[in-house]
Amino acid sequence: MNNFYQRIKEGLLKLSLLTWVLVGFFVTFLLFFIQPVFFDPSHNMQFNQYIPVLSPIGHDFRGIVLLSSTWLHTRTFPLVIYPPFTLVFFAPFTLLNYGAGYKILTCIILICYILTTLILPFWMSAQKSISALAMLVFVTGMVSYGLQFEIERGQWNLIAFTFCLIAIYIFHHYPRRRGLAYLLFTISVQLKLFPAIFVFALIEDWSDWKDNLKRFVGLGIFNIAALFIFGLDPVRQTIGYYINLHGLIFGPPNNISISSFAALFLSSGLLPQQGFFLWLEANDGVFQFLLFAFFVLCFVIILGRAYKGNGSGFDPFVFMACVVGALIIPSISFDYKLSILPASLALSLPAILERQGGRNRSLVSLLVFVLFIVFSSTLYSYRVKPEIIRNDLPALLVILAIYTILSFVKSDGMAEPLSDANEIISDDQ
Repeated sequence: MNNFYQRIKEGLLKLSLLTWVLVGFFVTFLLFFIQPVFFDPSHNMQFNQYIPVLSPIGHDFRGIVLLSSTWLHTRTFPLVIYPPFTLVFFAPFTLLNYGAGYKILTCIILICYILTTLILPFWMSAQKSISALAMLVFVTGMVSYGLQFEIERGQWNLIAFTFCLIAIYIFHHYPRRRGLAYLLFTISVQLKLFPAIFVFALIEDWSDWKDNLKRFVGLGIFNIAALFIFGLDPVRQTIGYYINLHGLIFGPPNNISISSFAALFLSSGLLPQQGFFLWLEANDGVFQFLLFAFFVLCFVIILGRAYKGNGSGFDPFVFMACVVGALIIPSISFDYKLSILPASLALSLPAILERQGGRNRSLVSLLVFVLFIVFSSTLYSYRVKPEIIRNDLPALLVILAIYTILSFVKSDGMAEPLSDANEIISDDQ
């Protein structure tokens, strides 16, 4: 029996990293597609409404264009829940009808997806060709729930993320063009506030803390000032709107923020109705604090590893921690923002590949297997998932935890060769 188990162990360890990735994707494919669509108790194929659609399509796009048109024609600033710069950015769309504008926006979103998920990760990695893992992430993300929801609403998270990622690329690869990088980074923040956390990805030398601090302060002052380009009243109106909105949109499963998940989980009836759990339900702020503390702990550990490693250049682990923070920290964070997750994973894949050899192989294989199960679960709508995992915040925290652990795994230079035809897509193609 010992020899039998030993042979099984050796056989599992010989499996390629791509095999574990495919198994991870296949698990969620069975659970969240085959099961709800073909194995329904009614014995009929189910066509569930996958996305919480609004009619007409492009609700958010129509709203921001209407506000921009109001501002242009009345010269008065309307109430807008986004940074004021968005009215300027979408002003050209007021020259088109909604149908044509929505089609153009959809094309821009798809171009941004290709750029951030395929092209920029390839440029930023040390690989000379695109790995099968990266291509798998690109293809599955292309048909994911998050991207479909982003397009359905006419949102611009991917557009803002593209500006941010290009800024990071220019910052690390073209030092003489860092002024342009700072400008693009500011545009991304003024379109959506969440890219602000990616300022930690704009660090070249982790030991040069004085220069890094100057950069943080400079970008912070510039971006805060940019919020007031139309004066104080628009910012005051937006803050007042969010205060009045508190509690009204917290709890739906497609809001993946910490505050919303806490409200959803504590009201789900999954906890025993006694003692400490009753107290926790009555004090949801404690649960929110614990979730936020877990994120901060992982974030600080990853930053500490980057600083202790005294490295230079782009750090994929810090970047991935920023991605999770961007998704879960804002109180209103609907899961169309998951459209940025495939690009983030594709960008960090080289860091995983270089840690898969030698004595680290079994640990990395296990972590990658879990990572791709969790990541691929975010590709499906909450409407086809069991209640306990409908919200994707736990999945994002697991991803963060895995990257935190991987940051301790040293590269031993024994990564698998990637020249095999079934594991590589040459750039010559």
